[in-house]
Amino acid sequence: MSDNLARNGNAACIFDYVCDNDGAIIRKVIPHATLISFRVPDTLGGLPVKTLGDDLLSGVESLTSIIIPDTVTTIEGGAFSKCVNLKSVKLPKGLKKIDDFTFADCTSLTDITLPSGIVAISEYAFYKCSSLKAIIIPEGVTVIEDSAFSKCRSLQSVLIPPTVVSIGPSAFASCPLLSSIAIPDNVIAIGDKAFSNCKSLTAMTIPEGVTFIGNYVFSGCAALEKLEVPERFQHLVDDLTIDFEMDEDTEMELDVD
Repeated sequence: MSDNLARNGNAACIFDYVCDNDGAIIRKVIPHATLISFRVPDTLGGLPVKTLGDDLLSGVESLTSIIIPDTVTTIEGGAFSKCVNLKSVKLPKGLKKIDDFTFADCTSLTDITLPSGIVAISEYAFYKCSSLKAIIIPEGVTVIEDSAFSKCRSLQSVLIPPTVVSIGPSAFASCPLLSSIAIPDNVIAIGDKAFSNCKSLTAMTIPEGVTFIGNYVFSGCAALEKLEVPERFQHLVDDLTIDFEMDEDTEMELDVD
């Protein structure tokens, strides 16, 4: 179906959307005025809204809250990145994945409830959400990808479910207030720098089932007093904790547009 512009009175916006056999895909939202609170419509063109496109509302600095209906099953990469005043988000129950960069640089986001159907948290999904204090990752998630929660500087509490098998590189890097985190027994891979510069982390146990541990996983963890690793990895302890060239205050320039 060709591009369609549909006017909708909700939040004085125009929706650029297309339809397929499954429903409507919103490709862009064009506000007519300052957008503060936004509710995604349930239907467009007589069909249920199923997908929110890449960079949907990226960089809308006035936005403070979003409500997404349960018709939506896919939110594509960077949809709400750089919404620096976004504080509240209601995610749909049928969502399967938090895509890459979805909430990157949402520096005012304080808490978010992840739906139970999610199976993956993609790379940079919550990168630099510096007001996020706690996260409960629902059971069913199997992978936490690269830098998913990196530079969440207020993050104090993380619950990782037993379904997780892989924690990606820098997944929780530079979370200086994170003092404890339990790695589930089913995890088999922990990527480079996964917990680097978590300066409040005091103890960590690597499960026996882990078959791969990357470099510098606990580099810069100044408070780490107790590190338990499987016997076959004992020779790597120094490599896991040695400092590497990038410290926690080094900023990475990310193109999420």
